[in-house]
Amino acid sequence: METISYSDLLKRVVSYSQRTYDELTNDDSDLIKTYLDNRLKQIWEYYPWPDLVRIEKRYYRGIYASATTYEAGTEVYYPAENKYYQALKQTQGNVPTLTTHWAESKQSYSAQLWAAGASYVVGDIVEYASDGLFYACHTAHTSSGTLIPNATGGNERWGKLTELDQYVAWKQAGENEIGDVIDVWTDNYHVNNKAEREKYLQSNNGVQVVNGEDVIYIEYRQRVPNVYYTVWATGNDYAVDDVVRFPATGAAFNLYRATTAHTPTASNEPTDNSSPWSLIEIPRDFRAVLSHGAAADLLMNDEKEQLAGVQQAMSDKALAELLDKLERQEKQSKQMCVIH
Repeated sequence: METISYSDLLKRVVSYSQRTYDELTNDDSDLIKTYLDNRLKQIWEYYPWPDLVRIEKRYYRGIYASATTYEAGTEVYYPAENKYYQALKQTQGNVPTLTTHWAESKQSYSAQLWAAGASYVVGDIVEYASDGLFYACHTAHTSSGTLIPNATGGNERWGKLTELDQYVAWKQAGENEIGDVIDVWTDNYHVNNKAEREKYLQSNNGVQVVNGEDVIYIEYRQRVPNVYYTVWATGNDYAVDDVVRFPATGAAFNLYRATTAHTPTASNEPTDNSSPWSLIEIPRDFRAVLSHGAAADLLMNDEKEQLAGVQQAMSDKALAELLDKLERQEKQSKQMCVIH
């Protein structure tokens, strides 16, 4: 994807709004930030632009790692078995197929009721009538008293089972953050023409897949970047997603988003290797739509309605030309899925 620097975009807005770049006031600079931020969101979400859409393989839970310590109830995906498991008690280094520590995660369970005085072996599953929940035995025993964990939450023989909720979280460790969901697939349709669509819905948890495959592919638009920035400085503390301009001075600059919370030093400037920053990439194809549109907003603020209308018309024309290039000339419109 070809990109345009924020400073080049800013220069275009300034020129179209009849201002001089070297004489740009702080007030105008703040207004342009706001206008470009709004305009970028509009065009970003207007169409599934190929440069912004990804299709990625995703799991509902993190992949099992032998070095990780898992608390009771933690769910993992185990590639060796292509299944999901949940820890029955705290465990580390015990593979998920060991029923002394793990049980397979399922969307529903069925089992006989727990009974006092019965003999249970590792792997047995029961339903406890008092709470209607299911439990898996991780330690062989003859039952007595109560199955429910004690007051401190411990139980030396049983682990509570929870139904597997098939959702992919909006943010998963080590994965790109999911923006607007376009579709969910059984496979990557770019390389497999037999890929089929999955039924899904969106919730506060993430992308909920209805009776889907254990591994799915999510087609989504990347999250729209925030371009409302401050000037990078070594004296500031930055939180995740804070946006800065760098270099701090000069006519040419780019915008960067903080990927981790940190205190900046001379050794972690946004352009340094392995720095806690990522470059905000603005597609070069958007430059005319954004710059004319933001200029129209700025001219409207100046109460120059006629000039603003001209810039708005040019922004609309640029958008129409961009869509024409993509759909008619490059033939990149998405094909309909027809069931025979």
